[in-house]
Amino acid sequence: MSSTQFRPRLGRYLTILPLTLALSACVTTEYTAPSADTAATFATSAPARSANGAWWLSFQDKTMDGLVTTALARNLSIHEAVAAIDEAGAGVAAARAAALPQANAGAGATRGDSQGSGAITESTSATLSTSWMFDIFGGNRSARAAAIAELEASKLSEEAARRAVTAAVATTYIDLRYYQQSIALTRQSISSRRETLRLTQDMLEVGQASRLDVLQAEQAVAQAEASLPVLETGFDQAVNRLATLTASRTAILRPQLQKGGAQPSARSNPSVGLPADVIRARPDVQIAERGLAAAVARIGVAEAEFWPSVSLSGSIRPMNVRGGGNPTSWSFGPAINLPIFTGGANRANLKAAESRAVQAHIRWQAEVLDAVEEVENGLSAWRRGGTNVAAQRKLVSTAQETVTLARDAWQAGQTDFFTVLDAERTALSARTALAGAVRDQAAAYVAVSIAAAAPMK
Repeated sequence: MSSTQFRPRLGRYLTILPLTLALSACVTTEYTAPSADTAATFATSAPARSANGAWWLSFQDKTMDGLVTTALARNLSIHEAVAAIDEAGAGVAAARAAALPQANAGAGATRGDSQGSGAITESTSATLSTSWMFDIFGGNRSARAAAIAELEASKLSEEAARRAVTAAVATTYIDLRYYQQSIALTRQSISSRRETLRLTQDMLEVGQASRLDVLQAEQAVAQAEASLPVLETGFDQAVNRLATLTASRTAILRPQLQKGGAQPSARSNPSVGLPADVIRARPDVQIAERGLAAAVARIGVAEAEFWPSVSLSGSIRPMNVRGGGNPTSWSFGPAINLPIFTGGANRANLKAAESRAVQAHIRWQAEVLDAVEEVENGLSAWRRGGTNVAAQRKLVSTAQETVTLARDAWQAGQTDFFTVLDAERTALSARTALAGAVRDQAAAYVAVSIAAAAPMK
């Protein structure tokens, strides 16, 4: 039976499988890794691929480096992935054992009156039996290939976990520094608005300001103070998240992070390259490919069930009967099992294995498409993020100058107090927006680095 004879309703999907599923003399299922049909380059201009160190080192932030290093050593998700490798390795060992000869030994002793004559007999015996299933039609070989592919997928899952953890640590740290910067800006604004309130109250006493001006100044202070708790909560949550990612205690980690620091900003371009480079490097794509290899190997296991199984077995049983001699029995010879009728079970199992291979190939295709999309989105966000940061810096500069001019004009009686308040609100909004833009570009750098499977060391 050829494994290319798939069911009609599966045929339209299997025509896309770049697999060689020919039935050889030993009925083994051959596997050829699929090739990705991707564009030669990304639609968004992508920087060249680099091998100059781990991607997060581009931020040149020692605190971030320390957090990532700690997370890679202690994160529980990574430890779980490592344990899964051990499990998959045991599966390979079990699959290999199935192809080896099996031996069992046993021993026994009896004492009794088997004839009812009152004569007691005693006997001892030992048994040694061996068996060996010949893998003529490749069932064990296919099972072993599937187990090896699953082990390789488990190893890749560890790499995927490590990448996910580094991304989470870097992104959370970027958020933490954003909240710190926003808190500092808000406190500066509160201080400035309180000074404006004090000046307004002084001017009210000499008749140069109205009660309405004072109320507006008080309202401006209250608005700034009201925005502070939300930012402080964001900072607290970022600290807690980093503690979880690094398997640390919040009480120990918080003092280290409260010292403050500049918002992270990458000093070099992300390592991307061509779509083909990304597909080769992405662990999730490789995991899907290994899953496909395992699924195809399982077809070989199902095919082997259609064919006879041949085994060679033997046993020897020496006995010692007290007063009756030492008889020894033995047996040795081959055995063949012919699957003449299984009620359609073998055919159903083969059909299920073929269907799982189709599903695995579709999953691999989906992983390839997702990988390209994630890189394209990351590149777009990173490049436009740089443009946004530059524009926000200009806005902050002009907004701060507007505040200075508005205050001077108000104190000279050339404009109303509302102009000053509006200028201060605009300046705070501009500085906060700049902090957000810096955060977004840094986060985009992380996203594109993970999407492109940039170097981890």
